[in-house]
Amino acid sequence: MKSLLLYGALAALLLLSACHSDQVAPAQTVALKPQNEFLTVINWMKPDAADQQKVVDLLDAGLEQTMKQQPGFVSASVHQSLDNGYVINYAVWENEAALQAAASLVNGGEAPNMAEAFGLSQPDYHPYALTAQYKTSENLPTIDAKGEWLTIINVLQPANGVTQQELATLLKEALQEEILVQDGFISATIHESLDNNYIINYAQWRDQAALDAMVARLQSGGAPKLGTAFSQAQPDFHPFTVVQHYFPD
Repeated sequence: MKSLLLYGALAALLLLSACHSDQVAPAQTVALKPQNEFLTVINWMKPDAADQQKVVDLLDAGLEQTMKQQPGFVSASVHQSLDNGYVINYAVWENEAALQAAASLVNGGEAPNMAEAFGLSQPDYHPYALTAQYKTSENLPTIDAKGEWLTIINVLQPANGVTQQELATLLKEALQEEILVQDGFISATIHESLDNNYIINYAQWRDQAALDAMVARLQSGGAPKLGTAFSQAQPDFHPFTVVQHYFPD
């Protein structure tokens, strides 16, 4: 039972998304790095399973036809969960004013595809600051739908009595000391919500075998800080695939 709980905890921290393809990677990739001038928005959407593809299609139309034309839009990447439970829109805007102007379009009926997608999906909205990054090379794409790595997304909510900063510090220490040195680890970026409620990690591993090796290490007690981070969070787990990227014209 303890092994199953530990495996589940690791799975919850590392939301697995298999993005395997033999195609050439797109010319544009979302290079994530800690920077104060941009605002990251991560929309967690939970449509009914039967509506998941419709929500993805509506986001595709809305982002392509409306949002990417707006001043201050930097990029967006849509993620679709493999269990048909969630859709994530990972978007980057130049600043809060640009984001609010885009929201006004949706609220004013000028972005009907986006409004319908939100209406079908019960979106959970939190703006984030990207506060830390760990990677094995300086020249790695971070969001790449056509790559050959395992792309990881996780959301962590601090447990009662634990602050966001305490959990973020522990997670950063675990990544620096226990994960960065693990064979098969490629990169990770830590996001802290501006409302102090959530932490998101966006990461890559070389393959499933590398992830399984990390699981075994955790189960054997070889990653104590990571284990402690699990005990101080309420993680959510769903596997995702990246289905599309959007950039300004």
